[in-house]
This record gives sequence, C-alpha cells and structure tokens, in this order.
Amino acid sequence: MTQENKILKARLMDIYQALENKYNPMGLTIGTYDTPVNFNESLRTPIHRWYGYKEGFSPSFVNEFVSKYSRSLEDIIFDPFGGVGTTGLEANKMGYNAYLMDVNPLGIFASTVKTRHYSDIEVDHFVNEINLFESIEKWPITLSIDNKTIVKYFDETTWNSLLQIKSYISKRGDETVRNLFSLALLSLIGEISTHHKNGNGVKKKRMLPEPLSFSALKEKLVGRLSMYIGDIKNTNLKGETTIFYQSNLEGYALPSKADIVLTSPPYANCFDYSKVYLTELWVGGFFTTKEDQKLFRDKSVISHVHYRWNPRNETYGTNIINNLIVPILEKKDLWSNNIIPMLKGYFSDMGKFLFNLSKNLNEGATVGIVVGNSVYGGTPIATDVILARQAEELGYKCINIKVYRKVIASSQQMILLSDYEKKYVRESLVVLKWIGETK
Repeated sequence: MTQENKILKARLMDIYQALENKYNPMGLTIGTYDTPVNFNESLRTPIHRWYGYKEGFSPSFVNEFVSKYSRSLEDIIFDPFGGVGTTGLEANKMGYNAYLMDVNPLGIFASTVKTRHYSDIEVDHFVNEINLFESIEKWPITLSIDNKTIVKYFDETTWNSLLQIKSYISKRGDETVRNLFSLALLSLIGEISTHHKNGNGVKKKRMLPEPLSFSALKEKLVGRLSMYIGDIKNTNLKGETTIFYQSNLEGYALPSKADIVLTSPPYANCFDYSKVYLTELWVGGFFTTKEDQKLFRDKSVISHVHYRWNPRNETYGTNIINNLIVPILEKKDLWSNNIIPMLKGYFSDMGKFLFNLSKNLNEGATVGIVVGNSVYGGTPIATDVILARQAEELGYKCINIKVYRKVIASSQQMILLSDYEKKYVRESLVVLKWIGETK
C-alpha cells in the first residue's frame, strides 16, 4: 500500500469511527443466517411461504418494527423495494393499508397474488379447478420458452412436463386461478431444476433431482396448491395493499403519504437479480427477449458490475465514496474495472431513493432500511453509517442503527482486513425519522 493510500485509509477509518460514535450501532455480532432480516421464518409462515425469496426478511421483523413505531392503525405502511410482498402482507394481517413498489416483475406478481383478498366463492372455484387439474392425465404442449440456457437447467422429462403444465394453465379462463397456479409452479423451480442458486447465478446440483413425468409434477403442484387453499382459509387480511410496478428512482407520488417505511434495497454486493432469478423470470413469462432483461437492469439500482448503465441525470452521491473510497480503490488491483463506477452509482442511487422517498412521507415518519456492508480491495464499505450520513444531509435524522449479524466476505477480502476493520462487515437496520424539507 502506498503512503498516499495509507493516509486516505486512515482518514476513512477516522470518519467511520466518528460516525460510529454518532450513531452507536448496536446489536448482534454472531455470524448467522437465522436472523429477523432473513427469509427463513417466512418459509414456515402461511401465505408468506407461497414463494421463497432469499433476499426477503421475516414477518415477525415487519410486525415488530410496525408495532414499535406505529401511532395508529390509520398509518400507511410503504415498502419502496417491495420484493415478494412481505411488508405489505404482514401489515395487512395487522390491519394496516400498505403500498409496495418494485421494478422486478416477478416480485410484483408474487406480491399481487399473496396480498389479494380471496372471496369464499373464489376459494370454492379454486378448489374445483385443483380437482379438475388432478384428473387430467396429459396435456399437449402449446407454449415454448425461447432461451436455450434455461432449458439446460432441467432434465428433458421434467422440462416437457413443465411446459405441459404451463400450457394447461394458460388455457384456464379465470385470471385468479391462472395466477395462483403460476405462482405455485414458479415456487417449485428450485426443487425441480438441476441447478440451484449460488451467489450471483446458479450452479449444478451435486445430487440431481429425479426426472418428473407430467403426473409426478402435477402431484407436487397439487400439494402446493392445497397448501395455498389452507393458508387462504386460515388467514385474515384486514388491510389492503396497493402495488406499483415502477422504479423508486423515478419521481412518484403515492396516493397518501406514508407514515412507516420498511424496506431492503439491493446491497452493493455485485449480485445481479436478473441473473439470480433468470429461470423464474423466463419460465414465468416476465422475460421473453433479452431486451426485457436490459430494461429490468436499466431501472434497477446500480448494485453490480454485469451491466453498463446509462448515466443517471442527477447525482446524489457522497463525498465518503467519491473523495475517499474511490481514490483508495483506484490504486488497487480490483477483480473488475466496473467496481468503482458501481459504488459511485450505488450511493448516488441511494441518495436519489431517499430524496424521492422524502416527498412521500408525513412529518415524523419512521423509515427502516436493511442494508449489507461489503468489502472491495481490502476496504470495508460501511453502507449503514454512510447511508445514515447521506440521509441526514437530506433532512432525515438517524435515530438508530441495529446490527443483526456479521457478514463473511470472500476469503481473499477478509485476509486483507485488520481485526478492527472486520467489525464493519455486517448487516444492519438503519432507522431514520423524516424531520424536514430536503436541502
């Protein structure tokens, strides 16, 4: 490390420490994935479990946050990175109305299906449709998916069965039935595919699943649909969710300003969710051409290095990144030349997100943002305290940073960190209050 870099690194650590002293992050320090900001609990909870989403957080996390900061059941709950609807669904169960926003069509679809109020008549019709489907012995393939990569992620027998069932679903006259069947089928992808999600993409499984005939895949789907029926009958949604399919980086105006925000933006960890969920996006029909993937990335937060975004029109970045971290990383041998522009773009996007959000908040609104810190070139990127400082420059007040777990970066990065620096590699909840107009 050059003398100049040593000076810059020391200055960065001084700023981090000053921000630590100001915000006093407290909480868990153990390395675990079974935390409130992890989706594991959702996989055991009615309706939440309809579609697994490893980037989501738990229902109890939403419940505890809303219960702590809500002043009235009239409060509006908002999740601007809505994911698969965990915030909206749990808020509805508690009796609140909620708004969700996202650029991911898969998430929008899952949220729409999960937060819908199903009438008794619709449930009875759904049961009849399941019984009818169960009686079908075969079905002609009338649909295709024009992506050779996706086809390789399935055994041929299973793939043909998948297309048969998709073809059957497409012929159902009732949109509600089609949506429930489609979500159930998408929820099985991870189980029936020969590949599993691994980091920023997929990897072939060591133990391959058995090929599934039409009858065998139908049986699995019926089991999942039957679970849906039970969950609908045993869940009381007392509130309504309104869902917006758009980027929160664009100007927007909610029908009513929000009182509580709980969300988790993409982390600056180089994960490209158009790749991680590529199979589901194509099988679900959300992507039909490569242009669809490009449009998805165009509207997404700059958080990975696998795409070159068009320059954003406005800059809401931070001097910590632009004047300290960037000069440090410019002297490093990074694994991608796009890491530096990614980090600059990420924090600029986070600033724009906070600015647009502020225009849709009631005075005194509470905002909870789950973030994950990262490491590049042996330099910790302390997103939690950096974001808190950005927010305060925009008229928010940081009232708390709660650390939920340590995050383990790659071994190549961890060995470059001092013991002191390792404390910044963590996942946290940044809690803000909206107290004034943006500057």
